[in-house]
Amino acid sequence: MRGAIGHSAVLPRLFHGTSACRQRGAVVRTIEAALPAVGGHPDIHAFQQKALIPKKPLVFRHGAGSPTSQLSAAAKWFTQDDSGRRVLTDHVINFNDWPFPYELVQSSPQKRDAVISFRDWLMQSSAISDQIMAGILQTAITEGEGLQFSQLYGPLLLLVKALEFNRLQDSKRLSTLELYIAQSMLSDLPQPLQDDLRTPELVRRAGKGDVYSSSVWLGTEPTYTPLHRDPNPNLFCQLCGNKSLRILPPAIGERLYFEVQVKIRQHGNSRIRTTEMMEGDERAALHDAVWSNDELVELLLETELGPGDALFIPDGWWHSVKSTGTDGQLNGSANWWFR
Repeated sequence: MRGAIGHSAVLPRLFHGTSACRQRGAVVRTIEAALPAVGGHPDIHAFQQKALIPKKPLVFRHGAGSPTSQLSAAAKWFTQDDSGRRVLTDHVINFNDWPFPYELVQSSPQKRDAVISFRDWLMQSSAISDQIMAGILQTAITEGEGLQFSQLYGPLLLLVKALEFNRLQDSKRLSTLELYIAQSMLSDLPQPLQDDLRTPELVRRAGKGDVYSSSVWLGTEPTYTPLHRDPNPNLFCQLCGNKSLRILPPAIGERLYFEVQVKIRQHGNSRIRTTEMMEGDERAALHDAVWSNDELVELLLETELGPGDALFIPDGWWHSVKSTGTDGQLNGSANWWFR
């Protein structure tokens, strides 16, 4: 963090808590969008000149050459049930037994009650698989006593059941479950699902063709990732539902992150999605600093991504991501870190 201290002479203090914007009607700047591409494919040369080489964020809109349009998962993985809520298709549910890493959020007494109710609902089922998942949840509840955030491994069926449970909870106007398959490597997916998320042409051709890593993100809304930065350029593709992203240039983001760490008197890791980042004081402080900070209005870049959209995030740029929905529906994304 020594480099961050060096910025204090040229950057104003950025973190001032959760006060409302001082200037009524102030709007966060939007990220520039790529021009519509001929033939529906991204213009590789234009992307290199406009975004990759100068290290500037760039949005690709659905139908205008977005790399997401090359991903068959966008059409094959998601559908709607008879009530209009987003669910997984049979194509994906065929792999219900496949294991995934989950994050479970219990950020309030109501959210913790939802987790306990979900466990009890599963336990009441006559299906052995549901009772096994209830046991997995019980372990997370016990080990996560007093914590707002837990990590566990479970089958894809756990997410399917969570969506079914949230539909019932929402109909009763009760708190829904926050369960997130976060940063699950694409290489760990069963081959048919990997085939639905083939590396986009932009990633393969714009740089060296070197993919550092890639992930899928599937979960129940609200989903949230605090402020962090990546060591490699990042292509983020939205598959299902909507997400908002707020982005800061390297120097400003580093200064803000440093100020948050000083405020909460700890030393976090800005490049790893750690347990500390996802719960307690750090989670709250990072959220307030990015999403409720009047000092950042003129410094932030923001965009909302819908199904079919994509965003290029240059290496070193700080960003925070959250779903726009909050009622327990399905949200899905994929991303590639590359050079």
